[in-house]
This record gives sequence, structure tokens and C-alpha cells, in this order.
Amino acid sequence: MTNRRPSPGREPRPAFSLLTAILIGAALVATFGLDYLSSRRNGRSYIFRAAAEAPATPPAKPAEKIVPAPAPQPAAARPFDEVVAATLAAAGVSEDSTLRLKGPRGRPLFEVEIPAELYESLGPAVEKALAAQGIRVLDKKRTPGEDRTEILWALRRPAREEAAITFVLPVEPPPVAPAAGTRVAAAKRAPRGRVALIMDDMGNSLEVLDELTALGRPITVSVLPYGSDTAETARLAHDRGLEVLLHLPLESINNHEAMADTEGLIMAMMTEPAIVAAFEAGYDRVPFAAGTNNHMGSRFTADRDLMRTVLKPIRDRGLFFVDSRTTARTVALEEARRLGVPSTERDVFLDADEDRGRIRGRLVELLQKARKKGRAVGICHPFPETLAVLKSSLHLVDVYDLEMVPVSKLVR
Repeated sequence: MTNRRPSPGREPRPAFSLLTAILIGAALVATFGLDYLSSRRNGRSYIFRAAAEAPATPPAKPAEKIVPAPAPQPAAARPFDEVVAATLAAAGVSEDSTLRLKGPRGRPLFEVEIPAELYESLGPAVEKALAAQGIRVLDKKRTPGEDRTEILWALRRPAREEAAITFVLPVEPPPVAPAAGTRVAAAKRAPRGRVALIMDDMGNSLEVLDELTALGRPITVSVLPYGSDTAETARLAHDRGLEVLLHLPLESINNHEAMADTEGLIMAMMTEPAIVAAFEAGYDRVPFAAGTNNHMGSRFTADRDLMRTVLKPIRDRGLFFVDSRTTARTVALEEARRLGVPSTERDVFLDADEDRGRIRGRLVELLQKARKKGRAVGICHPFPETLAVLKSSLHLVDVYDLEMVPVSKLVR
């Protein structure tokens, strides 16, 4: 057999295959190596793309601290004196009658001066309100004196904190007996102050007027000019000896719903002749009106020019004016006195809410102010809750040794 020799220039196949394998392997190693290096440098990578694209694992963050919303502070966590003061107010004890003191080791002490008859009704309400706050009345010590009786309540709450309330009940001096054989005409002791109460928003119910008349007190009736029973309410009130006011509707700052429902409302944007004409129209609808007080009016009564505009026809008709004080920024009383209009202002709103206990507490506040200042004016509304409180508590006028008068008696 003759051996064939390869053609010149051609390598045998085994040598070619080995070289190819070496070159391919080197290419793969280079490719993998370069791709790996690129991926480590965050460059472009095809083989190690997952490693290149995967974000570095961030360091573990500490768990966020969740701060809960503050819960209402329980009574046991509040300062003892604050709890007792709030409880007294909730039970209907006026701030004007309460004195806050500190005893040994900072023990809260309260002194409450009220008539003996009022203590009989307020005492149980105070004790019940204290019990609702977890406060026990450990003892009640009565100490009679010549001019007053003191009743000391010792209080304790679960934290073994102690406080005390001293109720001071003034004792009225006995009348001086006339000498034997001397004839002395009976003289009524002068009251310690005078108080007036205005019932606003009248003119829409004759039944309410009947309830007021049944109270037997000279409550002043303030009648809205465009109520369903305006004229009849004013006439009946006058016939029954009650003083009548025009309850003049004036623009408010933000009471838009009430303003939208109020006929005859006098607006700040009106011209001076229009304001005067609106006042005259309202006044003509309320017969026997001796004076006027504002219904709403927080925008009007804070503006001197507007108040001067509306007070001039009030002065010209010989009426007096009562500032209802529907805003702390009111200048109405000051402007009325500058113009020579007999005037006064409201001291207490009785029924800012419908809670009977608070209404009664504000009635007590009104009486305390009248006793302290010699005069005070209250305003209320014909709500069922208010009428109920007046029926049950208006006798306190006599307990406080006050005279209830029409509001015209307190203008100046």
C-alpha cells in the first residue's frame, strides 16, 4: 500500500483541531474575564448581568419608632386641683364664688361661698360629680359661727392624694326687735343687688310667652321684627307688664346659615339711608319696644362707623340700647355712650349649650356677679332646657338677696 502525503501547505487535521480548541478556549476565558471585570466595575455586562444589576444589599435600618397619638389624660393623671376645680364647675358652682388655695405640703384647698339654700341643692350634685372622677368624700365637718357656717369636705383619690373644700354659708343677721312700746313701720331690707334677664329670639311662639309669664318675674322680652307672632307677642308681653325690646338683626362675621334665614337683616354693605330705613321698618313691627339689643352682629358691633349709623335713629326715638356682646371686639357700648344713648351690656349668656347643669351654673354665675357688682344683665333663649332651668332655679334670685328688674333699670 502506498502512503499518501498531504498536499504542500496543509497541516494534518489533529494539529488544526488542537490549535482551534486552544484559541476558542482563550477567547472564552478572555470573554468571561472581561465581562466579569466589567460587571465588578458596574460597567456593561452580558454574562454577569444579574450580578451587575443587583443592587448592593443596603445596611439594615433600625426599626422605625412609632409614636402613638397621645391618649386623653385620665382624671387620676391630672393635677388634683384641676380635677376638683373642673368638677365644681361641672356641678354648677360659679367661678365667682370659688377661691383656690394651697395648704400644707401643697394640698389643694377650695373655698366656696354660697347661700345655705343653694348648698342644699348643689352639695349632692358636687358629691356625685366628684365620685364620677374617682374622688371620695371622706368627711363633712360643720362648724357654725355667728355670721357664717363652714362645712369642710375632706377629699381623697386613689393615688392617696388629698384635698379639701370649705363651703361657706353666710348667716343672715336676725332683725332687730323694736323697743317696747315703739311702733315701727315694717321696712323691707334693701336687696344686695339687681339683676335683669333678657329672653332673646321671641316672636315665634305665644306658648313660650305664656311660660315666661307664669314665672312671675319681670323678664325682658326681646322680639325679632319678622317672626310669625311678632306683633302679638309684643302686645301681650306689654299687657302682662313685661318690658319689650326690638331684637335687631345685624350682620355676623361667620354665622352665614343663620343670616340666610333672618328676614330684615341689616348688612354692613348697605348705605346709611338703607340702614336707617331697615331699622325703622323693624322697629315699626314691634309695638311697645322701649329699647333694642342686637341679634348676632359680630361684624356690625365691631365697626364704629356702622354702630354710629344705627345708634342715631335709636337715640332719636328715645330708646335705650343693650349690647349683646356677640364678639369680644365690640365697640357698641362705647359708641352708644358717646352718642348719649342710655345703654348697658350683657354680662352672662346662660345657654351657650343645652346642658341643664351648665345653664344652671351660668344662672348662678349671673347672680354672683349681681351680688358682687351690684348689677348684672343675663341673656338667654326660649329653649326647652333653659325654660326648665328657670322654672326650677329662678328662686335663687331671692336666695342671693337680689331684686330682678327690667333691663331698662340698669341702663345709664
